Amino acid sequence: MKIFLTAAFLLMFTPGLMATITYTPSQPNVEQGVTFTVTHPDGISQSLVQWNFGDGTPPGWDMVSVTHTFMRKGTYTVSASYMTLKSQNVTDRVTLTVVERRKITHSPMYPVVNRPVTFTAENFFSTVISWDFGDGTQLTAGRTETHLYTIPGNYTVRAWDYGLVGQGLSFSTVVKVSSEEKGPRAAFQVYFIQLRFDDGKSYKIVGKNFEPMTVYADIKYEGTGILQVQWMLDGYSFGGVISKSLAFAKQTRIDSSEIMSLPTIIPGIHEVSLKIIDPPAGYSVPAVRYFVALEEPKIETVNLSSTKFFGLDKAEIKVDKDNIEAPLEQYFILKGSVRSEVEKEMPFVLLRIYLGNKVVDQKLMEKVKPGQEIEFETSIYNSSPELKSIYLAFYDISVKPPTLLFIKKFTLRGKEKK
Repeated sequence: MKIFLTAAFLLMFTPGLMATITYTPSQPNVEQGVTFTVTHPDGISQSLVQWNFGDGTPPGWDMVSVTHTFMRKGTYTVSASYMTLKSQNVTDRVTLTVVERRKITHSPMYPVVNRPVTFTAENFFSTVISWDFGDGTQLTAGRTETHLYTIPGNYTVRAWDYGLVGQGLSFSTVVKVSSEEKGPRAAFQVYFIQLRFDDGKSYKIVGKNFEPMTVYADIKYEGTGILQVQWMLDGYSFGGVISKSLAFAKQTRIDSSEIMSLPTIIPGIHEVSLKIIDPPAGYSVPAVRYFVALEEPKIETVNLSSTKFFGLDKAEIKVDKDNIEAPLEQYFILKGSVRSEVEKEMPFVLLRIYLGNKVVDQKLMEKVKPGQEIEFETSIYNSSPELKSIYLAFYDISVKPPTLLFIKKFTLRGKEKK
């Protein structure tokens, strides 16, 4: 069952009666018209309503449905005052947030002299843009324009959007143009970054309360500047901002132990990433993951084989180096088999299948003998285009506490419907 939410806010004035102000779009932009409509179960006794949009414009009388344009981003309280058919004086209020999505972007992120730079006026309303590239060049062109700088330096690039109300709002960005793409005289930039554990791998399995748990970031940078980063654990900041002065286009390393040892108290899968605050990176750093078992795991005693993925239409989904691209908003079938290499028979083995940190299926296997191959099958729903991880974890639950025998990871991405 799907539930659709609209930007409607309900206010109670008398027992059993609800008044409503609705507006569209639900997340309006500056200079974009917002249509407000007020209704009341008793009915409105007059065709005119006194509206106050909370942005400094004088209150005025208008219809029960009215369109208003906000000229600055911010949060506004809009009110409507009127009289119902039962002679009840009513003032309804609704709060909305107006955002500014318009901005100027450029590619490459770190321009070099005598090489073209492409500027884009993103989310502008006007198709004809007035540009000023900061070096004396001005022109009127489209939303995307290419420019060439011949002298290194910092340039303020401006673009005017004459938009829906024709006032020509100005937006700007600063472009740093260097004389070299790489080396000490290049713009300060993180050229390459990779996260790893002490063994060089991007995945690690440890027992509960294991320490020290450390992630390393190997960084190659160009130019000279101050690097500012912050460790992220399971999507949340882990410790404060780390600042490090870097010079002369070299390499450096940052490790999470500069903050503290990563926690290994909570069993399950944990994700570690590094947020680059400055200089702007323009990309996300690939994360690494570690799995906390209830006790020190015995790894590589189970083999996973014959794993295949199928859509519900029975069409096979290709797996490239454990990377899966499956259709969006559809279920697909994972089929495979597990073969034990433990030298003794295990009374009970549990297969758990995780999508991220969530268990989506599990299968109990009884009397698993050495070399025995057992097939399994499950369905997984691919809800969004973001990268997700599928983990197949095998536990010996014949012992206490259960022992993790093996874990395998797949990376799942969404494939748009045709």
